[in-house]
Amino acid sequence: AEEKPKQASIEGLKISVRLLTKQDIAERNLPSDTTGVVITEIENDSPVNYLNINNIIVEAQKKKIRTIEQLDDIVKVVLNSSEKTLLIAIYNNQNQRRYIGIKLD
Repeated sequence: AEEKPKQASIEGLKISVRLLTKQDIAERNLPSDTTGVVITEIENDSPVNYLNINNIIVEAQKKKIRTIEQLDDIVKVVLNSSEKTLLIAIYNNQNQRRYIGIKLD
């Protein structure tokens, strides 16, 4: 039986994510070394509520995301900083890679 990937919420972004799997990479024809997290839920008042379910966050603050905890930690650091601006790189559902700046408060 296929294990259901574990989900976790990123409180600071008000989203839930799961780790990107090899299967996701194959299904979406992404570069084989892609790492990141897949958005599974987005709350209405999320600062990224213009993103979509299944978007993949691959980078935050120019660091390659490999674990959910890592993304959560980066978000917490940004929330505690004076700028409160988070730069992420995502693949959208058309598999286009783009950078997005998010203002957290």
